[in-house]
Amino acid sequence: MAETVIVLVHGEVLANGHGSRIPDQRLNAGALASGLMPILSTDLQVVIMHGNKPQVGFVLFRSELASHVLHTIPLDLCGADTQGATGYIISQAVLNVLHGHKRNRQVMCVITQTLVDTSGLNEGVQTRAIGPWFDREKAEQYRQTRKWMIVEEPGRGYRRAVPCLPALEILEIDGIRRLVEVGDIVIAGGGGGVPVARNAQGELEGIEAVIETEQLACMMGKQLQANILLMIIERDNKFLLSGLSVESLLRLTLEELDEIISTRMSSIDSHSVQRTLLAASNFLHGGGKQVIITTLKKLPETLAHQNGLWLGSKNLPVLF
Repeated sequence: MAETVIVLVHGEVLANGHGSRIPDQRLNAGALASGLMPILSTDLQVVIMHGNKPQVGFVLFRSELASHVLHTIPLDLCGADTQGATGYIISQAVLNVLHGHKRNRQVMCVITQTLVDTSGLNEGVQTRAIGPWFDREKAEQYRQTRKWMIVEEPGRGYRRAVPCLPALEILEIDGIRRLVEVGDIVIAGGGGGVPVARNAQGELEGIEAVIETEQLACMMGKQLQANILLMIIERDNKFLLSGLSVESLLRLTLEELDEIISTRMSSIDSHSVQRTLLAASNFLHGGGKQVIITTLKKLPETLAHQNGLWLGSKNLPVLF
């Protein structure tokens, strides 16, 4: 049975880089697909996951601008929209790169729903700010009319805040597994999946919430018995400020990673770095063998074992 690799691409990687417009996102996806070719050209089983924070922000901003003439878009539909659009962009880029290298592999996008735990909604659950910024008057209006939770971001204005809920189940996991096992490259779990819950009748309903993509990548990896988690971030600067680097070659064992988490986590200001390191630890403790963290710019060199932050066993056989 072939080894399985989970590739998690932060949404900012696709929405920045060359720029955030759709043509720019296509260029970023093309660079991603080209950089992944050492993996895609092997017999490795591959699942590509992506963040969608900036993409959802764009949809919400468009919805706000058009709200005087059109209905607004619920957050669960924003997640589904961006899964489809971003999955399409990545899929097309991967297919084009495979074609250029005369490799014949199917690429399948799976719109993924994630069952979330809503039990802690009234117990101070963590929140994330989303969408555009508003002035005080507009924010107060939406707090009253739309029942939004509003948070102030000093110097920028006010934004909507929604709960960040733990994932319980990937509803499409069996279908994803079947596609992976036949050798298809699967794009799934975008943005952590669309958060859903069951109502009193046991029916699924979309939830206005967000899910940490890192948590879902660990869950996906465990359920598919993946050995490798490759995380591609936008820039190295936050890791450098945390005393680490993903653009130079650095290898740490799981024990060394856990030592950093237990002794230095409180001094790491970046929540994204904290989430990334915790996800790496969770993946390795869950049965994974290797976590690789790099940037899109350095991806080719990382897959050539010339740089990147490599976490886990230092004696694994080279798979790519």
